[in-house]
Amino acid sequence: MGKDDYVQIQFVVENAKQIENLQTPDFSDFTIIQGPNESTGMSVVNGAMSQYKGISFILRPKKTGTLNIKPASALVDGQLKYTHAIQIVVKNQSSLGNSNPQGFSPLPDPDWPTAQPEVEMDELVRPGDHVAEKIRKNFFLKVEVSKTDCHLGEVIVATYKLYSRLRSESRVTKHPSLNGFSVFDMVDPGDDRITVEKVNGRNYNVHTIRKTQLIPLQAGDIVLDPVELDNNIYLIRTDAAPGKNQGIGGILDRIFQPEVRGTPFTEHTVIESKPVTIHVKPLPEVGKPADFNGAVGKYTIKASVDSKEVDTGDAAILTVVIQGSGNLPVINAPVIEWPAEMESFDVSSKENINKAYAPLSGSKSFAYSFICTKPGHYILPPVKMSYFEPAGHAYHTIQSDPIQIEVKSVQKIHHVSVTEAKEHVTSTDWIKYLWFAIGIILIAGLIWLVYNQQSQFKKRELEKAKQLAAKMEANNKVIIPDPLRESRELMGAGNFGKFYASVNRAIWKAISEKLQLPASELNKLKIASGLSSKGWDESSILKLNTVLNECEMKLYTPEYNTMDMHRMLSSAEEIFLNFKA
Repeated sequence: MGKDDYVQIQFVVENAKQIENLQTPDFSDFTIIQGPNESTGMSVVNGAMSQYKGISFILRPKKTGTLNIKPASALVDGQLKYTHAIQIVVKNQSSLGNSNPQGFSPLPDPDWPTAQPEVEMDELVRPGDHVAEKIRKNFFLKVEVSKTDCHLGEVIVATYKLYSRLRSESRVTKHPSLNGFSVFDMVDPGDDRITVEKVNGRNYNVHTIRKTQLIPLQAGDIVLDPVELDNNIYLIRTDAAPGKNQGIGGILDRIFQPEVRGTPFTEHTVIESKPVTIHVKPLPEVGKPADFNGAVGKYTIKASVDSKEVDTGDAAILTVVIQGSGNLPVINAPVIEWPAEMESFDVSSKENINKAYAPLSGSKSFAYSFICTKPGHYILPPVKMSYFEPAGHAYHTIQSDPIQIEVKSVQKIHHVSVTEAKEHVTSTDWIKYLWFAIGIILIAGLIWLVYNQQSQFKKRELEKAKQLAAKMEANNKVIIPDPLRESRELMGAGNFGKFYASVNRAIWKAISEKLQLPASELNKLKIASGLSSKGWDESSILKLNTVLNECEMKLYTPEYNTMDMHRMLSSAEEIFLNFKA
């Protein structure tokens, strides 16, 4: 490559069950133009989960000659693995015919199959464009269902999605009621992860508003209510098309697109999805077993007792476990055919169901408490259960193995009167009681001592704080609030999910105060030109853009590590030093 060329490097871990501590090398011979940009993914094939993680950088060489990039490392499935080292030969002249870096775009499409493709935003309103039509094509809701025809009790999946190629702020003003179904959400409603999907040849950012498994409770046509969104959509009205000369300007020009000259404006709109009708068929009457209690799916059954030898009158527990996939949560306890000498008096249930996979899968167990009044050898008959399998359109009856139980007679117990019990209390017993009382007194004293020391410590710390406040007030010193205080506390508390949102919020607030503009009027064009007029150089504005991009990306990734937190906090601190300048 030439000394003025740019190179993208990506470090990738694929097909791993667990990825920890992905460490990139020190790029001492290069200037980092952009990065680190992270991408993560997860896939499940035939029940086996694998993870993907990638970190990429845009680099520019600092000198000519043979430059080395050392290996990266990661803990992959418990083993420390390394990439290979890379040598790059840098010449005086560009080997790519691109000695002028001004036309280089530092945001190339990812080459890795599991990385998210790029979405081209369509926020420019040019002469002749209709705003309503632009919003209709680039911003819409869809409801996807796994099937629109199903049987009563059969699990279906409904997903409400927002497709967007526009910048916006949206809130749900009408949630679907989903009447007529038992509802089991697959995605946390507050977890707004973004994916990318292609519709009519164009990539869209996709926000999953709700993804849920539904179990129909009645036959007939049931309508899935629409979801309604209230939106503020941010557009730019321009009188000129973007310039065709991609070589004009610098890297900063490419990032903030100053070739677009126009007026930002906000369009308010309310959209809703189209209602979807689910046709629910009743279960067939032909071949329906007499003991059928509404189970739909595919299941196995097992039965066991906590002890196969019990005494008469003692309670024992029979546990029946139903395992499989389908409408597990609505399955009732099977009927047990108890022998005449046994009596059941209580039934409890427990679920272990994975709601993230469809149909609902896992197990449901029922515990029956019972007693036997006569000694002898007993056989608990098999526990039977019938279910309807939608795939085969047929009923099946399954049963557990029979269980043998030995019931023994209880030996007579000599009841001791209170008088006799008192006579059996020896001096040794009184000594035990005395030591027990002394132990209680010692424990109570220790608790009082610890509490007293903590109280004294708190009083001393409070007094120190008062003295410090008085001293600072006497010296007429002003304490400047730390804008990253909340972020530090969240990181210290291990609340990584809110950490990046806090950093992002603090930076946007500082930008708004620095430029004396409300946050709703800020965009990349105004930020670049405004901070440049305040004396910021290209590298500082580029670093700000990189930090904001990484914060936004981290809001939608489930992976966090402490090293990334410290690096992000350090970058944010450098940015705030520029704000103070």
